[in-house]
Amino acid sequence: CLMAALSAISLVSIPCEVFNHGTNLYFMFIASPFLMVLSCMIFMKFYFKLGSFTPFEYLERRFSPGVRTLVTVLVFYSRLFYSGMVLFTCSKIFEGAAGWPAWLTILILCGVSIPFATAGGLKAVVWTDVMQFVVLVGGLFCILGALYINVDGGFIGGIALAIKDGHGFSEFSNPEFFTLSPYVRLCFWLIFFNNLTAIVGSMSSDQMTVQRLLASGSYKQAVKTQWINALFNLPTTIILFIIGWMVYAFYTQNPEFVPKSGDTALFEFIAAKLPSPLPGLVIAGMMAAVISTLNGVYNSLATVYCKEFHVRYFRPQTSEAGQVKVSRIATVVLGLISCSLGLTVCYSAEWLRQSVVEAGVIFNAFDGIIIPAFFYAVLSRKSSTLMVWMIAGTLWGSKWAMLTWYITSTDAWNLYQDAVKAGGVADPGMAGVIRPYWALGLLLLSLVILFVWSRISKKFGKIRQTVMMTGSIIGGYAVGVLFWSMCSYIYCQEEPQALSFNYMGLIMMILYIVLGAAWMLFGKVQPVEKWQGLTLFDKGEVIQLPKNN
Repeated sequence: CLMAALSAISLVSIPCEVFNHGTNLYFMFIASPFLMVLSCMIFMKFYFKLGSFTPFEYLERRFSPGVRTLVTVLVFYSRLFYSGMVLFTCSKIFEGAAGWPAWLTILILCGVSIPFATAGGLKAVVWTDVMQFVVLVGGLFCILGALYINVDGGFIGGIALAIKDGHGFSEFSNPEFFTLSPYVRLCFWLIFFNNLTAIVGSMSSDQMTVQRLLASGSYKQAVKTQWINALFNLPTTIILFIIGWMVYAFYTQNPEFVPKSGDTALFEFIAAKLPSPLPGLVIAGMMAAVISTLNGVYNSLATVYCKEFHVRYFRPQTSEAGQVKVSRIATVVLGLISCSLGLTVCYSAEWLRQSVVEAGVIFNAFDGIIIPAFFYAVLSRKSSTLMVWMIAGTLWGSKWAMLTWYITSTDAWNLYQDAVKAGGVADPGMAGVIRPYWALGLLLLSLVILFVWSRISKKFGKIRQTVMMTGSIIGGYAVGVLFWSMCSYIYCQEEPQALSFNYMGLIMMILYIVLGAAWMLFGKVQPVEKWQGLTLFDKGEVIQLPKNN
């Protein structure tokens, strides 16, 4: 489980974020592993009760087959995108250590990881994870040793220098850190909220995590596994912090060494300062973590495809041997899609001049409903299929508005800065003040569509649902654009501003709290077979439905 989490995203992004900006983004690192245990205790109980292969079977029991399929597709996409992010992040390792272009690293990694993942199932993934963990930890300690030798003052001196220069938790002394301005890079409240939702999402819907815990054999063993994972996670994160601080201290003390960027600084240090053959061994350890993560993603997604799509919709009578064959074919196809996503992220990061931490925000456009669907499912007997679809539409609309805001304002702000540096006329464009009139028109259109939906007979179920989703999406988009316009009038009158990557989920956070709370207050309790034994505060046994239900 630890190796599944320790992808290149962690190995690159944590030290690089510490090097670039400090540890403020990771202030919840002590609490997060133990909150994962709590989340495991909540969700895994229901999956073991139902004897699930995937977490999405639970959603069908609580809501409907349509909701199960909806969330499965969204999770499928989000995990595929995650694997693309792993490939992109890993490209920074070879860019710094060997000077390779990102696209070459991505292609080589896919060429190695796809056959590796196809050759074995979950058992092979687990045992290679164990061996790769040993290699990875050895590599981290090699890096620590080299940094200790090359930084004046050793660990104490290097860490003290980095923290003195503001690379610790310096934002806690900055009042802006606690505001909700969308133009401040980091916000305490959103980091806190995003960490909580990521924890809930990992334990509720991430097949890669859930599959490992289900394989432990029982609910008790799954919780025990997560406790051990939490205890390993803390020192590993601290080691990555120390590496980031020490790399910063090295480049500060040795100004003759200038890294290409903060994302590649660690790997340029490895290539320059570790004696041969240690650079190769350390990079091999990091590659082990990357391949381990990709194996886990491909294996878990192949399981999701086989169980949630192939067996449910295409070939229900597929034998166990047939399912293995389907899973292996799916692994190859998923690996190729992952490769294309990695190349796409690489291009977009270069276009918008994003760091590794920031690069993935524009591709998480559909993930908003995943966590609320599971969260409200375990929380209340009133949660229903209609609630899920309505909140899904509203959240997607708002996310697309934030996505529009982020891309257009970031691109405009970059062009503005280039023009200022060149001494030319700078146009603020979409990073300036935004008029609200067209957003008000969209909001009015949304209300009209929802009024029409309320008048359509329930016997036209599919048409009614499509109309409702359309109105919800347009309404969510309008709300997001109105918020954008309001903020631009407050903050962008004097100088253009680009939306912070950390604020992409702000409107979604507000909307799903407000909409969910309203539904909990005014919604109707669902039929008993939909919730008995399947909600957090209900201790009854799960009602066994007929097989043809």
